[in-house]
Amino acid sequence: MTRGVALAMVYCGAAFGGSFLFMRVAAPDLPAPVVAFFRVGIASLLLLVAGGPSLLPVLRREWRGFAVLGVFMTGVPFLLFAAAERSITAGLGAVINATTPMWTVLIVAVWMRQAPTIARIVAVVIGLAGVGVIVGVEGLRISADAWLGVALATIAASSYGIGLTYVRRNMTSLEPLTLAFGQLAAGAVLLLPFAVLTAGDAHPTVPSVAAVIGIATVSTAIAWPLLFRVNRRVGPLATTTVTFLNPIFGVLWGALFLQEAVTPTLLGGGVLVFIALALILNVRPTQLFRRATA
Repeated sequence: MTRGVALAMVYCGAAFGGSFLFMRVAAPDLPAPVVAFFRVGIASLLLLVAGGPSLLPVLRREWRGFAVLGVFMTGVPFLLFAAAERSITAGLGAVINATTPMWTVLIVAVWMRQAPTIARIVAVVIGLAGVGVIVGVEGLRISADAWLGVALATIAASSYGIGLTYVRRNMTSLEPLTLAFGQLAAGAVLLLPFAVLTAGDAHPTVPSVAAVIGIATVSTAIAWPLLFRVNRRVGPLATTTVTFLNPIFGVLWGALFLQEAVTPTLLGGGVLVFIALALILNVRPTQLFRRATA
C-alpha cells in the first residue's frame, strides 16, 4: 500500500463519516430523497466543471455502465439507508454499513472467482468487531418492528460491493474522475422522481442548505473520485474497508460539532479497525517503521 492510497482512504473515511453529520443537520428540514438528489446533482455539476466538456462524450458512450453504477453506488444505497433509518438506530445503521466488506468478499469470490484468503476473512471479522465496540451495546438496540429496516440497510450495504466489483471487472479503462461523474449523473437521474414527489415536505433553512452543500462537495465531489482511484489500485474488497472508518469519524465529528459524547470504547474499537485495515491492505508494522524513519 502506498502513502497516497492510505491518505485517500483516510480522507474517504473522514468524508463519509462526515456525511452522517451533514444528514443530521439537514434531516429536520429536508426529506431524504431531496437531500440525496441535491447531493449527487451538485456533486456531478462540480465534477463536470472540474473535468470539462470532454466528460460528456464518455457519458453518452458508457451510459449503460454508468446506469449500473447509478443504481448500485448511489440510488439503491442512498434511498434504502434513508428508509431504514426511520426504524433503526444510527448505531445499528453504522454497523450494517460496515458489513460492506463482508458482502464484497462473497461477491468477488462468486463474480470474479477470487477466493478470499484466511487473513482477509479474519480482517473482516476484526473490523466488524471494532465497529461494534465503537457503537456499543446501546447503539445496537432496536425496536421489535425494525427488522424491515435491518433488511433494507443490509441490501444497501451489499450494493456498494456490487458496484465496486462491477467497476473492477468492466470499467477499469476509465479515469476515476470520469467514473465518479458518470455514476453521480446517473444517480441524479434516478433520484429525481423521488425528490420531486417529496419536495412539498421541504422547508429549507440556512443550516440545512449549508449541510447539503457540504455533503455534495466534501463527502461526494471530492471523495468519490478518490474512492474510485483506490479501487483501481487495491481492488473492491480493500476499498470497501473504508466503511470501517466511517463510525470513527462519525463519532468524532458529532463530538466536535454537535457536542455528542465520545465513549472510551472509541479508542479500543479504533485499534481493532486499524488492525483490520492493515491485514486487508497487507501493511506490516516494519514497513510503517521504515517509511517513518526513511
